Amino acid sequence: MNKKLKIFLISLIIIILLSVIIITTLKLLKNNQNNEETSSYSATAVTIMKELNLYDEINNKAYSKTIEVLLENNNLEPQYLDEYYQINYTNITNFSTIINNLLAKNYNSDEINYITKNMIDDINILLSMNYIDILAFKDISNFDINNIDRYLNYQEENKDYDLATVVTYVNIGLDKEGYSEYTEYTEEEAQNDLTILVNKYHKLPDDYEPNDLVALSYNSNYYLRKEAADAFERLTNAGVLEGVIFYPFSPYRSYKTQEVLYNRYVARDGVKAADTYSARPGFSEHQLGLAVDVRSSNLPDNLTPEHYEWMLNNSYKYGFIVRYPKGCQHITQFIEEPWHLRYLGVELATKVHDSGLTYDEYYDLYIKETQD
Repeated sequence: MNKKLKIFLISLIIIILLSVIIITTLKLLKNNQNNEETSSYSATAVTIMKELNLYDEINNKAYSKTIEVLLENNNLEPQYLDEYYQINYTNITNFSTIINNLLAKNYNSDEINYITKNMIDDINILLSMNYIDILAFKDISNFDINNIDRYLNYQEENKDYDLATVVTYVNIGLDKEGYSEYTEYTEEEAQNDLTILVNKYHKLPDDYEPNDLVALSYNSNYYLRKEAADAFERLTNAGVLEGVIFYPFSPYRSYKTQEVLYNRYVARDGVKAADTYSARPGFSEHQLGLAVDVRSSNLPDNLTPEHYEWMLNNSYKYGFIVRYPKGCQHITQFIEEPWHLRYLGVELATKVHDSGLTYDEYYDLYIKETQD
């Protein structure tokens, strides 16, 4: 082979090789361009996909806004990729960081979707704790995330209670000693709210006295607030028509009067016993001017069983409830007092009666929620 032919053949081979390289490169560039053009993800997200060697795996599946945001924030954790597809994107601050923290605590996608939709304002509480079964609380209307530790501790100590009962009892305060922690109302709240709850966890101002007290017709030294007094007259008249004769014997009591009574009981029976049947000063419904103790005409300080049943079945029609019914001491924190009536107004008293709940329970479930 002569020299010229050899040079020609070598040149031809080089040209062919260069052509192949150029054509291949152009095809690769075109493919990449086409891929990027057909991707539903942003250019930033595509770049991160490629850096993580996840381009094909992600781009060949349905678009996910959650994954796009994670990629754009460079927060995508490959081990959670399958879970990401099940998590709904929510436009909240630090979305990608939050869901990664929740996933790290073993929350699943259903739980995370619930949390980001309903509990984002309290997310730091959940993030500060170990995993909890948050969906167990989702249908409990009076659930308060701020009490979550108390719920869990109380449930551990009271395994026979279902979770809804645990939530209500803790919200009432039953996981704590009575009077150890309490909310104190203002005089304005006490005067303007006939539904106000007074118990061992809700206190009235020491100097509170209703400004609309009126004397009862039975005894000019017995007082109730005007609306309650009028309703009580109707209640007693209804009883007379049915042969149920009862009288008031302890309506409105001032802070000072309650203090004298309570101290007398403590001196006689001791603090522990007195606390089961007498409220401490400031914690008595009698100071509201909306409570009255009644007695059957033939008893000094109680109702007969028959009159008690009549009161349970009729007092609500006139706006009163039996505040401390039988079998509820574990909730009300007071022994049963068939004689103690509390005025709420006909509408609310009827609802409480029909619910079968104590007022402590009803207040937490329905009234407190509405006020909040």
